[in-house]
Amino acid sequence: MLLSDLRVLDLGSYVAGPAAATVLSDFGADVVKVEPLDGDPYRRLLGGVLAEYPNFFWDLDSRNKRSLAVDFSTAAGRDALERLLKRSDVVVTNYRPALLKRLALTYEDVQRLNPGVIYGQVNSYGLHGPDADRTGFDATAWWARSGLMDHVRRAPEAPAVSSPGMGDHPTSMSLVAGIMAALYRRQSTGEGAHVHTSLMANGAWSHSMMIQGALIGFDNYDRRGPEDIANIPLATVYETSDDRTILLSILNQDKEWPGFVRALGHEEWRDDPRFADRASRFENREDLYRLLVEAFRTDTAAAWRHRLDEAGVTYSVAYTMSEVINDEQMYANDVLTEVEPGSHFHAHTVNSPVWISGVEKRKPRSAPEVGEHTEEVLRELGFDAEEVSAMLEAGVARQRGRPEGSGQPDA
Repeated sequence: MLLSDLRVLDLGSYVAGPAAATVLSDFGADVVKVEPLDGDPYRRLLGGVLAEYPNFFWDLDSRNKRSLAVDFSTAAGRDALERLLKRSDVVVTNYRPALLKRLALTYEDVQRLNPGVIYGQVNSYGLHGPDADRTGFDATAWWARSGLMDHVRRAPEAPAVSSPGMGDHPTSMSLVAGIMAALYRRQSTGEGAHVHTSLMANGAWSHSMMIQGALIGFDNYDRRGPEDIANIPLATVYETSDDRTILLSILNQDKEWPGFVRALGHEEWRDDPRFADRASRFENREDLYRLLVEAFRTDTAAAWRHRLDEAGVTYSVAYTMSEVINDEQMYANDVLTEVEPGSHFHAHTVNSPVWISGVEKRKPRSAPEVGEHTEEVLRELGFDAEEVSAMLEAGVARQRGRPEGSGQPDA
């Protein structure tokens, strides 16, 4: 596989950093995830909230990885960690800069051990400025801080809360891109690199068109209201007779307008001087919006799908989750991909969103249990059986199947 000779150390928690390691694993990289003895807190994120389900968040973002559970605040645990750092091609972390400094795990610290390392770092608000060490998640740093949260609402409604991982996963792809660029550079120069990004920066990139407008004085915040939905009638939402939502996105009006009015059953609008061209349609946008509201309310979403598809109109129905997981297009394009057989409840998972022609991607393996590969990884690092047993006995490390502080497997 493309990255089968790449050794990656996942030294992070939750999503934005570790998900980048997951993408690398999809292309064959050997990813070792270092966890505290009680596991990454991400494992417990759904605990008590959706206790009847397995932790599907963890299953998604930790597939293909091997888990080493070790207390690296101890001398033996630190030794194990430093051996991992020395052999790794890529280290991924999303710990706060102040914590990395306290743990002696900054880029400079790691580079001293491994000069050629590619050190991929993501944090909430960037590495400089007053908020560099401020805690945050994608909901706060990507969604709220970037202005996206406020922009998508329609006053006087309250802003919406983002979907879990909505900013984490796009941010992880930025980190992957930087890591791959740094690996390419290392091929020719032999030099390692410090690759870094932030949730805030990726939120700003996602919202960049409107931010760019604000930078030249275009800021319509004070002018927005409930009526805004009618301002661009060919690029907004409509309700159908069965209470489904259709989003139009007719940006190429010259091409799509004739087919669109035919699909609506209102070809007379082609000769209506109010809608004769783009300028006229904009000038009479409120009339057009009102007519479209009435038109879409006359039939079901299924009927409109058929008509709009035949006319080549750019649109989408707002899919429910049930429709998403049964969408033929998702499976035809390997977006929802099969996982390796096992005891897990799911037969498919969400694939990382990049494919390379002629390059195989790994069939996703189950996410590891806490310390599932501790003994295996420690032996690879050169610890002998007696040393491994001593670390497990002392509670420096944890192996699945052994209680903490015991050198013996569970009965």
